[in-house]
Amino acid sequence: MRIFNLILAFSVILFATCEREDPTNTINTGITTLNPIEVINLGTNIPEPSGIAFHKTNNSLFVVSDERTDIYEIDFTGRIIRTIPTDGDDFEGITFTKNLDTIYVVEETRQLVTSYLLSGQKIASFPVNVATNPANALEGITIDKNGNLFVLNEKDPKMILEFHGTTEVSRKLIDNAKDISDICYDETDDSFWIVSDESSKVIKTNRQGEVLKEWMLTYDKGEGIVFANNKMYIVRDNDAKMYVYNKP
Repeated sequence: MRIFNLILAFSVILFATCEREDPTNTINTGITTLNPIEVINLGTNIPEPSGIAFHKTNNSLFVVSDERTDIYEIDFTGRIIRTIPTDGDDFEGITFTKNLDTIYVVEETRQLVTSYLLSGQKIASFPVNVATNPANALEGITIDKNGNLFVLNEKDPKMILEFHGTTEVSRKLIDNAKDISDICYDETDDSFWIVSDESSKVIKTNRQGEVLKEWMLTYDKGEGIVFANNKMYIVRDNDAKMYVYNKP
């Protein structure tokens, strides 16, 4: 009987020890935190940057602001090369067609996808009305190797919508982030990269919207993401800075 009691007591202690260790395993999610190799101040000339795109021919970046109606072409040090005036409003994302002669932006308040020539001359717009709250509407845009547009709705619902021209061909819900702020296409492996402002992370997905990998950021308010010359660039709206990373 005494031996039985000793075995029982040992089992209880062992069980309690295992129970104490469990939360540590749960907290350790295995998600890597990204640290920038450079932080560039865009200054007061580009307040609240909200989207970024790479122009391969010019080897430059194009940035939009939700505070101004201009589109800014900048170099990799953040210096403004030129300012393109437009008649748009509340820009939240930017991308280029494959031949790099047309700019697409999303206008959150108006819930529009709008195209411009590089001169700033407007070509056309079409509506994307899925948001239940206009304040949480369109946030990002990119183009894949087939020329299809992929448009993000920030939340309520968190959604990626695919368009061939102006015709919607698919939509996918994203449920592993508090919001989704921008998207860029990676032709090297046919994947999509999403930045989340509120969740402070970067998410890589396949075409089906399945998460391939996630990385944590050291800040919130990441509003735009793009790859250029094997570097990843994220613009943050509340401090008007551009964070540069080696491509994960």
